[in-house]
This record gives sequence, structure tokens and C-alpha cells, in this order.
Amino acid sequence: MKKITLLSFSILFIFSFATLAQENTFEKIKQEYEAFQYAKVIEVSTNFASHGNMSDSLKIDIYLMRAVSFYSIGKEDSTRNNFFEILLLKKDYNPDPAKISPKLISIFNSVKNDFIKTHTPQIEQIDSTDNQSALIQINPAFKYSILQNFIVPGWGQIKSGSLTKGITLATLSTANLAAMIYFISNTNKKEHDYLIETDKSLFQQKYDSFNSSFKTRNILIASYVVIWLYSQLDFLFISGSNSSENNFISTTRLLIETAYYGVQLSYRLPLQF
Repeated sequence: MKKITLLSFSILFIFSFATLAQENTFEKIKQEYEAFQYAKVIEVSTNFASHGNMSDSLKIDIYLMRAVSFYSIGKEDSTRNNFFEILLLKKDYNPDPAKISPKLISIFNSVKNDFIKTHTPQIEQIDSTDNQSALIQINPAFKYSILQNFIVPGWGQIKSGSLTKGITLATLSTANLAAMIYFISNTNKKEHDYLIETDKSLFQQKYDSFNSSFKTRNILIASYVVIWLYSQLDFLFISGSNSSENNFISTTRLLIETAYYGVQLSYRLPLQF
């Protein structure tokens, strides 16, 4: 336990010492900068800003002082390099006009323009009129048959040539729909009769009649939903794809195009409905 405690204090001491040394170095650079000792600023700050445990804001301050210092001794290329390092840390950085001269701001803006050109992702524009870029291509006749099948389950199968299946589904769905509409109306009527009944001897009879109609109505609603869903799925993925008519359903091609940093990736998935 004592060893662990001693080790912890040692690590804390080393970390505190390193932080203090870093702060002292920064203060020394700042003092030399404020005293216009630009050669000293460059000398002391060399390699200091590249330390990994330093905050970005501190690095930016150092690079800015170096940029001004290099400009003051006539080394514009080095000034540009330090402005570039600032933009690598913070691409939307803008210097304070109260701290540096208009000429330096002009140089910074020039560096920033070059930086934006070389570090902005180039996204390739896709021609929307290009047939190759069509996300989904479906035969108009197929789209119309989908609508028909939505209205009357089985109609789509009949149109696609699956007559037996289509007629069976259409008959079942139509009969089920008719019975469902009847029992919805019948349930509402029997519920009303039960609610307004005043003869206590008829309460149970009225309730049983209403309850029976209510259960039948719910069964018919559920069965119609099942028939409807089955018909849609069957038409889209089974009966529709087996159509005997040429080009009744066109091959659908899904084209996904992603452009990032000038690289375009295309995925073509042939889908046959």
C-alpha cells in the first residue's frame, strides 16, 4: 500500500513539474514577444508548439507569435508556414486585427484561401438526367397494377397471369370485406340497442348479442388484413415476377453513389420484382 501511495505521489509530482515547466516556457516566449525580441521568440519556441500534451489554444498563440516574429525579420515563407499550422488546428480561425497588422492579416487570408482549396472535400456532381443515375426504374404498367392490387387484393395477380390465385384472393377478399362492413354496422346497432335497453331482464340477452357481433367483426377485420397483406407481398415478390407478359415488370436497378473526398463509390443492385 505504501509503495502504491509513493508511486502515485511520484507521478503527480512529475506531471505537476512538467506542467509548470511548460507554463514557464510559454511565459518566457510571451515576454520576449512583448519585448520585440523576435529572434529570441523563434529560438525558444522552436519545437515547443509540437508538444503533444499542450492545448490547441496554447499552440495557436505560439504559432501566431512565431508568424509575427518571422515576418518581422523578413521571412514571409516561415510566416505562411506558421499560419498554415494554425489552420490545421482550427480551420475557421481568424486573427484579431487589434493584435497583428493589416499586412499580416492579408497574408493569413491568402494562406487560408489556399488551405480551403486543398483541404475541402471535392464532391462529384451527378447528372440527374443521366439514365444510369436513375435510382429506381419501374414499368408504368406494373405501378398501375400495384395500385389495382391495393384496392382489390388479387387483382394484381389476375393482371400478371396468375388467374387461379388472383380469382381466389379476389373472391375471398371481396366476401370478407362485405361481411366485415355488415358486422361493423351490425355491431354498432347492437351496441346502441344494449345501451338504451331499460328492461333488466333483457340486459344479458342484449349484451350477449352485441358481444357475439363484436367478436365476429374483429375476426373479419383481422382476416381481411391478413388476406390484403398476403396479396401485396405475393404480387410484389412472387406472382408479379413470374408475369408472362414481356417487359411487364422491368428490371429495377438501384444505384447508390457516394462521393467523399473526390472518391466516388457505386453499388448496383439488380432487383427483379
